[in-house]
Parts: sequence; C-alpha cells; structure tokens
Amino acid sequence: MKILIFTLFCISFSYGQGIQTKSFKLAKELDDQPYSASLKGYGIIDLITKDSLLWAASGYALNKTGDGGGRWQIYTRDQHKSKGGVSAIGYMDEQTLWIATAFDTSAAGEDLSAGGGLSYTRDNGMTWTHISQPIDSIEVAAYEPTTTNIQNITYDIAFIDSTIWIASFGGGLRRSDDMGQTWQVVTTDGNPFNPLDELYGLNHRAFSVLSENGNLWVGTAQGISKSADNGQTWERFTASNQEQPISGNFIVALGYQAYDNSIWAATIEATDTSEVRAVSKTSNGGQTWEVMLEGNFAHNFGFDGTRVYVAADEGLFVSDNGGENWYKAGDIRSKESREELFFEEYYSVTVQNIGPDKLLWIGTSRGLAMSKDNGNSWSIIPAFVSDKGKPVNKVYAYPSPFTPRIDGFCRFQIDRLTANKIKIQIFDFSMDKVKTIPIDDYRPKWDGTNDSGELVASGIYFFRAEVDGKVSWGKIAIIN
Repeated sequence: MKILIFTLFCISFSYGQGIQTKSFKLAKELDDQPYSASLKGYGIIDLITKDSLLWAASGYALNKTGDGGGRWQIYTRDQHKSKGGVSAIGYMDEQTLWIATAFDTSAAGEDLSAGGGLSYTRDNGMTWTHISQPIDSIEVAAYEPTTTNIQNITYDIAFIDSTIWIASFGGGLRRSDDMGQTWQVVTTDGNPFNPLDELYGLNHRAFSVLSENGNLWVGTAQGISKSADNGQTWERFTASNQEQPISGNFIVALGYQAYDNSIWAATIEATDTSEVRAVSKTSNGGQTWEVMLEGNFAHNFGFDGTRVYVAADEGLFVSDNGGENWYKAGDIRSKESREELFFEEYYSVTVQNIGPDKLLWIGTSRGLAMSKDNGNSWSIIPAFVSDKGKPVNKVYAYPSPFTPRIDGFCRFQIDRLTANKIKIQIFDFSMDKVKTIPIDDYRPKWDGTNDSGELVASGIYFFRAEVDGKVSWGKIAIIN
C-alpha cells in the first residue's frame, strides 16, 4: 500500500481492530510547466525506474525525471486524465506504464477517499488512455457488488503477461485481460466476494499485489495468497496457519529480491492481539517466514543485490546481507542546497543504475532525496513551494497554517547562499517574544515550541526576521 502525507483517517471495521490507512487530499492546482526544478507534491509514496527515467508518485501529481533529478516533467489530470493523486504505479512491459489515482471527497457528511481510475501511457507520458475506476452493476447477484468509487481505491497494481491485476480496498482483487475494458472480481479463498462479511471479508480487502517469475502474490487484511497459475488456484499464508508464519495479517506492501528469489512483506497487526507489525521474508515460496524489524510499520522495499532497504514510519532501515543484520540510515541533509528532510517517515525507496552511477532514491513526506554514494551524501529535491504573492527578497514561512504534530517544522525561506547574518524571533498575538530560532548551517526552522521547549497554543504568531541588517515581518497560523 502506498502511504501519503496529508490528512489522516482510520477506516474502522464493524468488528475487530480498525486498520489505519491514509487519505488522499488534492492541493490547489499549480501552474503547469513543461519542466520544473521542483517536484509537485510532498508525500512521495512510490518510485519506479526504467533505464534513465525515474517516476515519482505523489498525492498531487506524477513526476518524471530523466537526468537524475535536475529537471522534472509534471503530469496531472490535464495530462493523464485520472482524478487525484497517484496511488499505484507499475510497468506492464518495456513501454507501457500504468497508474491509479485517488482523491478526497465528501459523502453523507463525511470526508472519504475515492478511486480516481487508472491510466496508461506507451510513450513515456506524451499520450494517455484513461480507464474509469472499476465498479460493479447493482444487478450483480453472484457476489456483493461494489457499485461506487468511494472507499474503492486501488493501492497496488501488477502484471502477468497481458493480465492486469489491481488491489483495491472496496473493490477487492480484480483482473483484466483486455487492457482495462472489463474487470473480473477474484477471491483467493473461493468464497463469493463480500468485503463486509464477518468471517472472511478481511481477506477480500486487497492492499498489495506482486508478480515475479510467473507467480502472483496478493496481500489483504487477512494474510498473503499466492498463485502459480495466474489466479486459477491459490495458497494462503496467515499469521496462524504455519509453524513459521508471517507476523501479522494486514499486508501493506510486497517486494521481490531477485538476488535470492525472496519475497518480502510489510506485515502489520490486523484483528488478533497476538499479531505484531514487522517485516516478514520467505526464501522458499512461502513455506516458512523469517520475521524481522519488529515494531516497525514498513511501507516499501528497495533492493540492490544482497542489500535491502526498508522504508518505514520509524526511518530507513538497511541490511547488507539479506536481513541478517540491520542498521538505520542517518539524517538526510544536503550541504550543497542547505536543505534537510526532518521526518523519519520514509514512504518509498529504489536503486537506479545509470551507466557507472548507482543512484539511491528515497521518497519521504517532505520531498525526495538522492545519493550517489549509498547515503554518505545527499541531494534533496524539495516539493514545490509557491512564491506567488511573496515580496521579493523577503523571508516567508511555510507551511501556514502549521500543525507541529503533523508537519514537524515550519521552515523559513531565505536565500541562504547570499545571507551572512540571520536572526529570527517568534512573537505571540500580544507581541510577547515566544522563541528565538537557532541558526545553523541549514535553513531555519521552528518546531512550534517556546524557549522553554513547551508546545505553543493554537493561534496567530508573528516572526521578525533580520537578514544582513534588513528586517521583515511575517505571520504563521498554528493549529494544534
């Protein structure tokens, strides 16, 4: 499952433990540009490479670079025709790239997420074909039909030859053999599709799907299923049906390591209190599983020979020997741009080989980072920050409104390459000083606390920035 920053919500089931997912929330449209120096969208939920191309999926747009992140092409609904941010991405063959999208909407007075459909391109994004979000007719009698795109979001996509497989929350596991013109609902347990059934409904809520060497792996909220015959027959692996099982039944991501033909799964607790969140790995086709990194909510995997990268809520974890030993990557900072990525949440990771260079890409809640030396030094490609309406040569703060527990930090945008002396102070509405911002080698930032380290109350705050003797004022709205 691909995880986004933005607003968070829990989809609560009528039984057992609620399973947390994240919603998609579209930003206001930015000016379309043929090329951009920045990404569009903060949360980089998925990364995929093909030769020199890197595609970065966010909740705002699909971003593409062919020069290691120097220039970006941005694809929104105007280009790919699907509404919302990108929720899944995958190559069907050497030329055909598919995406699925999702967006936030309201129904019956509630804020909900909805599937925006699928699109594919065969010419690297020049032209696109759109497919509506797969839904059923209300007249379907063989199973419980999904008749709406609300809470019917496609989280993952995979391919076996000309068959397209999608994993969707409300729509379940579906296949298409005609490029998305028609879809067939598939269940891995032989029961008629019904995601609300108290006994087997969790297994019909699909979150991840993976193909490798002709095998299809599907992750649901009730374990992992495997098919060696393109969905005709299935094996199932749960947290309780093996001697060496997976750690939890909620499978949010699957990965394949070609070096030893191993399958990796982000296995999170579902309804049983004995389950734990961790990473589960099998090297023998699912017959036994190794459990590692217990307590971590993993989002995605990256591989480079024997090396494994796990992008997780708690950081980026690396193993140089297939999971026997692990270490945690350090802070991501760029001395060149003086940018830094503050958050530990890593949503996506991939390794790209371009000639003699091996690029490690990391997608986070606040942009994208790239390293050519396995993380010893970084280049940071931040998300787009609009400067429309901002006075020239003045300091401004973003984001505003600012929610410390969600956003982490409020940044102050300054031309650091020319500024020599900087002083920033925060004042409350009564103009009492709240905080003096520490200045170091990176862009100034405020964590929403006062000089005593206490979180400030919600309200309007002002900042006074003195840069090389020139003073400017700005405003920050705090929402806790």
